[in-house]
Amino acid sequence: MHARVSTYEGEADELVKGFDSVTAALEEVDGFGKAYFLIDRAGGRGMSITLWESEDALNASVERANQMREEATGKAGASIEAVDHYEVALTIG
Repeated sequence: MHARVSTYEGEADELVKGFDSVTAALEEVDGFGKAYFLIDRAGGRGMSITLWESEDALNASVERANQMREEATGKAGASIEAVDHYEVALTIG
């Protein structure tokens, strides 16, 4: 399993709305497993973690993920701070 972790700056409720608007499209991407969206209301920050079945699926989704991320943050008036890829080395629970 592999993960994409992205961080954002912006107003929390607007970030949630922006990302909620692209969830259906995300679920249609080949190899997508699960996603989490975390927010820090007081700090005006957010983080998305998407899980992918394989490194190939993660890499194949890059362009589409970039488009969805831009769409979500554009609607929210937010900025993308970082996008990183990881291998999931350990799962607990």
